[in-house]
Amino acid sequence: MKRGFLFLLCILGGCDSGLQQIDRNVDRLMEERSLSIGSHAPGVSLQKDSVFTESIEDTNPSTINPSNDELVFVSAKELNAREIANTLQEADGFLSENNTLLTLDDALSWGSLHAKEFEFAQYDYLSTTLSLLSELHVWGPRFSNKISNTLDGDSTGGLYETSFDVVNDYQVSQNLYNGGTVSASALTSFAKSVHGASTSSSTSDTALGLDFEIPLLSGSGAVARESLIQAKRNLVYGARTYERFRREFYREIAGDYLSLVVQKQSLHNAQMGVESLQHLANRQAALYGSGRTRLYDSVDAENQALAAVASLSQSWERYRLALDRFKIRIGWPIESDIDIVPAMIGVVPPEVNVSDAVVQALLFRLDLQNEYNQLGDAKRGVANAVNSLLPDATFTVGIGTDSDPNKPLRFSGDDIDFVAGLTFSVPLDKETERIAVRQRQISLEKAKRNYRESRDGVAVSVRSALRSIEVFQFTLELQERNVEIAKLGLDSINADPDRVSVLDQTRAISDLQSAKDSRDSAKRDVELSIIDYLLQAGQLRINQDGTLVLPTE
Repeated sequence: MKRGFLFLLCILGGCDSGLQQIDRNVDRLMEERSLSIGSHAPGVSLQKDSVFTESIEDTNPSTINPSNDELVFVSAKELNAREIANTLQEADGFLSENNTLLTLDDALSWGSLHAKEFEFAQYDYLSTTLSLLSELHVWGPRFSNKISNTLDGDSTGGLYETSFDVVNDYQVSQNLYNGGTVSASALTSFAKSVHGASTSSSTSDTALGLDFEIPLLSGSGAVARESLIQAKRNLVYGARTYERFRREFYREIAGDYLSLVVQKQSLHNAQMGVESLQHLANRQAALYGSGRTRLYDSVDAENQALAAVASLSQSWERYRLALDRFKIRIGWPIESDIDIVPAMIGVVPPEVNVSDAVVQALLFRLDLQNEYNQLGDAKRGVANAVNSLLPDATFTVGIGTDSDPNKPLRFSGDDIDFVAGLTFSVPLDKETERIAVRQRQISLEKAKRNYRESRDGVAVSVRSALRSIEVFQFTLELQERNVEIAKLGLDSINADPDRVSVLDQTRAISDLQSAKDSRDSAKRDVELSIIDYLLQAGQLRINQDGTLVLPTE
């Protein structure tokens, strides 16, 4: 019954249409602020809750905790090592055939729509926009209407004298730009008196009023609209923070994806190593069977092959776990199986001057711009605190008139009353306000130091990112050479395997696999170091679908 009554009130009050209007205003403000900084506004909507299904009024929510006797445990069958080895060798093809292939762009586009952290960033932006809408409403005209009904009965000698009063109080108020308020009111009253059962009389009138209240010293000027100024600036900060998040999100998702690429390539390298070791084991077994080698060499080769299979099994499990975590990261359905498509980002190392890169980063970094503007907020806070030291002086004006008797809608204009006043408060005790000024000044100095530290941090991060590109380029070149050297070593062994021990052959196979893994990791690190530089320098640009805008020469 109570819920139905509240629902009826909501419908009568235009609840749904009012929320839709708020949503339209939010979309408009977010679009304006995002476009003003060259970004894209998110499309945020509140979804119907499909997770929590229990009654929110249940005082005894159910608990599921079966006893040990109710649990079912089935022992696994004995494992067959050869079957496991065969399954692992076919895992790559099975994974590609049965799972959804996911490219980097697909992952980024999906993550920008479904990733939880992306949604949280959008909610923060949305909350900031709603705060501004609330503040804009406070600074717009505010309407109110109150209707009061009173029934009064007095008993005198067993007889009742009853009266029925209806009062309608309608008001419109507006905050003034430099402080104070102006309000207009219309107070209409209707009174009906009943004497006994047959005698009655009624009266009605309307009183109109216009009132001004204006501070002249303390609370006057920009300090009066401080909340509005800060709310508007906060929306700009929110737009920058959201765009900065989009760039950081791209870097993190791209890093996770390329790490999966490296893991998958490492599995391929390990599979090739297993095949090489199995070939070596089969050859050693054949040589032992013909009496051309020792039993130890044959057994050692077979053991090395089995160890490689065991290591490959662990690598496959780590890869599957990484895939599951990546699905959670981008909001992909956990029950749906995916596999990634080996690919690179396609960025090339930039040729820039370090000093120019630092200067551009100090100009372009959105988070640094936020800190700089928040330094202005701290300065404005000091000015507002100083304003509170001024005396309180308020000028008030009130104008009113009443309607003709029993004619609430007719005004002759002959009887207009007014009142004006000036209130002045001598500041005998402003110790608390003076302490607040000092606190604001200390906060300002802290903000200055934090901003200088942030500038230095940006400069250091840009220089470090540029140096990292050079380091990873050199590392990649070195790893390419290591792969060629490892291939030459293995080829020389395969040309005359009889003169080389089994230990040296297995070591050569392992060295080639390690060299390929290091080379693939170095390729990833080069591209991510370039993305890191673009991010640190404030030059990373992301499309609306979350994909990268490649830098142009």
